[in-house]
Amino acid sequence: MKSEKLPLKTKLFYASGDIFGGGAFNIINFFYAIFLTDVIGLKMQYIAPILLIGKIWDAVTDPLMGFITDNTRTRFGRRRPYLLAGTFLVFISFFILWYPASFPNQLWKFIYALIAYIAFTTVYTMVMTPYTALGAELTLDYHERTSLNSYRLAFSLAAGLVCAVLPMLIVNAFSDIRTGYIMMAITFGLIFSIPWIGVFLFTKERKEFSKEKSTFNFFNMFFEPFKIKSFRLLIAMYLFAYLSIDVVSTIFAYYTKYYIGNEGLLPIALGALFITEIVFIPFYAFIAKKTSKNISYILGALVWCVAGFILFTLPPDVTMSHIILMAATIGAGVSGVAVMPHTIFGDVTDVAELKFGKREEGTLSGLMTFVRKVASGLAVAGVTFSLGLSGFVNPIDGVEQLQPESFLFALRFIISFVPIILLVLGIIAAARYPLNPRRHEKLREYLEAKRENETIKEELEKEIIELKKELI
Repeated sequence: MKSEKLPLKTKLFYASGDIFGGGAFNIINFFYAIFLTDVIGLKMQYIAPILLIGKIWDAVTDPLMGFITDNTRTRFGRRRPYLLAGTFLVFISFFILWYPASFPNQLWKFIYALIAYIAFTTVYTMVMTPYTALGAELTLDYHERTSLNSYRLAFSLAAGLVCAVLPMLIVNAFSDIRTGYIMMAITFGLIFSIPWIGVFLFTKERKEFSKEKSTFNFFNMFFEPFKIKSFRLLIAMYLFAYLSIDVVSTIFAYYTKYYIGNEGLLPIALGALFITEIVFIPFYAFIAKKTSKNISYILGALVWCVAGFILFTLPPDVTMSHIILMAATIGAGVSGVAVMPHTIFGDVTDVAELKFGKREEGTLSGLMTFVRKVASGLAVAGVTFSLGLSGFVNPIDGVEQLQPESFLFALRFIISFVPIILLVLGIIAAARYPLNPRRHEKLREYLEAKRENETIKEELEKEIIELKKELI
């Protein structure tokens, strides 16, 4: 088989694209809800429909964008033209999202926030769907994909760290909080947009994967991939891991501000969490290489579950060192459940080629993100709406109000036990995931022979028949 070793330059420039993927929604998840309630003045109950409508719109556009990028034919390839367009559109959409517009009533505040959120998510889909699909075809090697996605996750988590600590430092550096948010938006708009130039220039697409175009079929696009067992289990692992991340991210700022009573603790705790995530990436990559990727996922999920149980017991007067230790422990778990679904995705696209006889990474990437975003929209909307019903009181003229015990208990329960429930489901899916290094090696050997129209050895043909039963 041909060598699929990627040069370091390709890995680094490709991975830099996830500065946007890993950073932008961290800022949104951690700070957007509290920006809308405490700066724009929107009631918390209205945040739920904004996130829900925006996520559903975002989700619907993902598989459509997957189909579009799979069938794009330009001299720059199927994926890269959209990455180049992101250089400008990412900056504009991110700035609009954080512009602290003033409106006299709740309706106009709601409409502006909804339009801004939809505009941003549309651009995010336009860029990240082809970006994810591109990663699956840069290399077909099982372990090299783990290496590539480890670089990608390192950039993503480094961006997540910066996006957890720096935004509020920029905002609070200005006496006018509205000016602070504008400067924050400009700063991160540039950080998120510039790397796409490098991704465009220093990655290459496989011409052999661009030979066939697909006809648009709504049913096939949304339902055919779910016939693949490996894809269903990947969706479950990805979904439950990132739902846990989304839920915790959305309310973490409220937890430190209103339960712990120390808003300044937020960037410190988030810094500890993201630093630990980054540090543990090589560990989970090592475990995946020695055993399999689903084992790494299970280990990370178990670490987070233990941390979740302990988190619920913490009193509001807990020391800073305890919060930092707890955040770091959660980060050690998040590292495992965050990286493995991305490395598994490339392998599952090979299984899909075995099933359908052609490469459709864009469609699979879009569908995978579609499922996550619909579920995430429902979950985050449900969380924010529940917190509103539990009695959250908006600040009045910038002055914080005393929060009722019902709200504080809801914060503690959601941040601790909702992720535990989700991660247990993810562990069940990971335990059933059938693809391991040995099976993938046989699969790759068979697919390469098919692409080159070579004669398939009888022994390999028999193994593939058995393999299909396990994977599909």
